[in-house]
Amino acid sequence: MNIFKVIASGHGSFQETNASAILAWLLHPEMEHGLGYTFLSRFFNEIKSYDNNEIKSSDNSELNDLAEKLNHKFRGELENKNNLWLDLEFDVNTSVIDIIIVFENWVFAIENKIYSSSFSKGQLEKEYKGLKTQEKFKNKKIVLIYLVPVGEDSETNEENFAKEFDGLSVDGQDFKRLITWQKNQIVNVGSISEVIHTVLRDEFSGTIDPIPEYTRHTLKALLSFISNDFNGYAYEEKQSHSGLNPLTEYKLEYDKLKQMSSGFVGVGNGIRGLLRMDGNDIKSYKYQYTSHNMENKKNWMPIDVFKKLASWKLGASTPDIKWQGKFPADILYKISKDYRSTVFIGIQGGENALNSMSSSDIKNKEWQVGTEKVSSHWIPGDKFKEILDEKHVF
Repeated sequence: MNIFKVIASGHGSFQETNASAILAWLLHPEMEHGLGYTFLSRFFNEIKSYDNNEIKSSDNSELNDLAEKLNHKFRGELENKNNLWLDLEFDVNTSVIDIIIVFENWVFAIENKIYSSSFSKGQLEKEYKGLKTQEKFKNKKIVLIYLVPVGEDSETNEENFAKEFDGLSVDGQDFKRLITWQKNQIVNVGSISEVIHTVLRDEFSGTIDPIPEYTRHTLKALLSFISNDFNGYAYEEKQSHSGLNPLTEYKLEYDKLKQMSSGFVGVGNGIRGLLRMDGNDIKSYKYQYTSHNMENKKNWMPIDVFKKLASWKLGASTPDIKWQGKFPADILYKISKDYRSTVFIGIQGGENALNSMSSSDIKNKEWQVGTEKVSSHWIPGDKFKEILDEKHVF
């Protein structure tokens, strides 16, 4: 049993406030998990290495020193417990910080996102400005940490989150960090999943003291839950005698769904599953439909998105869809073919990296797609298609 998946299997999705509370519990050295400073020190190790043109080497050096200091503590006590203070939903007038950690002359403010749909433009700037107005933080260094979701093992961040982070400017004594929930292949960007992996590996190797059994099980369950994108159990597969999700109200064909104006449609493997169906299957398949809110539920999509994608697959004109997410190469090829220069594919190393790959390597890859070129790693759709055509990938 995975208690996190059980909680996420209700009518509503797993809430970001729940995720923040769980993370804060693990980060706090005095909670009953028995980890002491271990999780906090590993967390600092994940964020200390991030580097870009806006971050000075002196900042990295200072944060490295702090991480090293905590690494030696593990479950031991710091000289003064009052040096560390942690709180949830900290009000800074202009906004609310999900998690705040004050340690010595540092303030670590974590803005947590677990779903792409919860993106809020300009949120980081509001939070940073609010932190700067706090008298208690006047002589402290502020580290604003953007914790976001990403496709497992992705090479680039989702467009909206990347733009929000890159657009934030901080004062000379302060800096910012980006970290993801899921494991990633983004250069110098850590992840909570890697923090958990490191703690479990360190216990197995004897680097740290044995972890209490309930804490070990909690970490493993959380790791699986994160990897599954915070989704609950798929009750429609085993628990329902009808073979349907318990919230399913009807099984309808495409012609019936075209007449619906609201609700959600369930498709095996979600958008990628729908885009891999041929025209006859799209028309004849009976889809699960519900009027319940299935936002952020795995394999479900709003009715308007379903209708646009299905009609596109059936030969209609290119729909007005703001593409965002991680998809296999064959689906990205289809998107790039029709959307051309209006979409971008995020590939670590950009065009040069794609050119160096073999056809078989490309077929087995998944990448992020967006509607703006976030960095040099993002390739226009028409160029992506051109390279794949030259290699005769599809």
